[in-house]
Amino acid sequence: MKHEINFDKDGNLILAIPWRSTLKALIVIFLAITAGQLPLEGLSHDARICLMIFVGAAGFWVTEAIPPFATGIMVIVLSVFLLGHSESLEIAAGATNYRVFLNPLSSPVLVLFFGGFIIAVAASKHGLDIRLAKAFIRPFGTHPKMVLLGIILSTAMFSMLMSNTATTAMMIAILGPLFRHFEGRDPFKKALVLAVPFAANIGGMGTIIGTPPNAVAASLLGELGHPISFVKWMLVGVPIVLVMLFFLWQMLFRIFKPREDHFEILFPETLNVTWDLVIVVITTAITVFLWLTQPLFHIPSAVVALLPIMVFTMFGILDREDLKKIEWHVLILIAGGLTMGVAMKQSGLSDFFVHHISFIPVPAMALLALMAVTGLILSNFMSHTAAANLIIPLVITMSAIDPLLGGVTVALACSLAMSLPISTPPNAIAFATEIIETKDMARYGTIISVVGIGIVLGFLYVLHAVLGWI
Repeated sequence: MKHEINFDKDGNLILAIPWRSTLKALIVIFLAITAGQLPLEGLSHDARICLMIFVGAAGFWVTEAIPPFATGIMVIVLSVFLLGHSESLEIAAGATNYRVFLNPLSSPVLVLFFGGFIIAVAASKHGLDIRLAKAFIRPFGTHPKMVLLGIILSTAMFSMLMSNTATTAMMIAILGPLFRHFEGRDPFKKALVLAVPFAANIGGMGTIIGTPPNAVAASLLGELGHPISFVKWMLVGVPIVLVMLFFLWQMLFRIFKPREDHFEILFPETLNVTWDLVIVVITTAITVFLWLTQPLFHIPSAVVALLPIMVFTMFGILDREDLKKIEWHVLILIAGGLTMGVAMKQSGLSDFFVHHISFIPVPAMALLALMAVTGLILSNFMSHTAAANLIIPLVITMSAIDPLLGGVTVALACSLAMSLPISTPPNAIAFATEIIETKDMARYGTIISVVGIGIVLGFLYVLHAVLGWI
């Protein structure tokens, strides 16, 4: 909610109130208070308070009457003040009630995500990202179909370890000079632009740190006693990513046929090799190696993520100006969602929902599919992280659905939302090039989402029901 401050010709202060955002906020507050007064039998006092917080958070996340990260902070503060001193909460012996709602601020998954952000900023500052992009794309040659494949695979690979927003910005910048060589309105330009955000969104599904919904699911599952390692997530996510990237490649090339049979991407000049770059390369390689070999060395992923944080700050690879580039708002948003999950569990609200949902006469997989589609739809109109924060705490506590299966499925479903420019930051960045239109994103993004939901549900069903692995 922004307030514009201006002065008239006489120097008097003019305060312009954003009436639209204010009206949205008032409606959300009214709905939240009303929800707490509903005649729901069996709902405790604490659960009613939590329901008001839940409805308020959902309303603010959907309408964005206030910034999403501000809603995350609101959830933490209200949980501490309104639930933190309740004597009816089931808190472990010797613990203070309010600390339960502050524990998510130190969640290992937040540390893991922070380490990923640190690596991304260091790679961008010292030219490692451009060097890797050049190394991965150039071997694909100059044929349009192979160049498109190189762009898709490179973007997806980067988004597994970097912010998909930063990945998209980098790849669009790399492709910028290429667009000037197209004559007229070559349809293949659209294929190249659409490939970047779609591949970034898909690639993020492959690792825990690839996208915030994955981090939300991993953290909540860990709290319930169902931890999922970095490698195990990749064993589930990467096959799905590869199948979807192949579909994306074939779809875009068949729809947007190029007029030329060859062209070459002109990469921007990279920085000279320095000791800072060498340190970044070695530290990043060691970090990724330890993440991938967690089952062998038994070092938790969050502990490994501390390594680049220490090295890059201790040796001056990153300074305090660089730290400002980290997406702190995403970390705050994730923490707010984790606190929402804790509040729902401790107050009994999630048990209340589960008790009533369990009476819905549908098979478990149909119920899971419904929750996944709900997450997909919500994520098209609100933050992926916010949607995951709302749905994952519910689905992992449903007795009819295996927690691990439910959490991973919904997290992946939330990352599939890419039908609108506002659906994800990568979509917005690509749309800003003015090469694609909203209808392009809506048409082809929706196709990918629908196909993706089918692939996710089918693959995870085989892993769970047939192989018994997840």
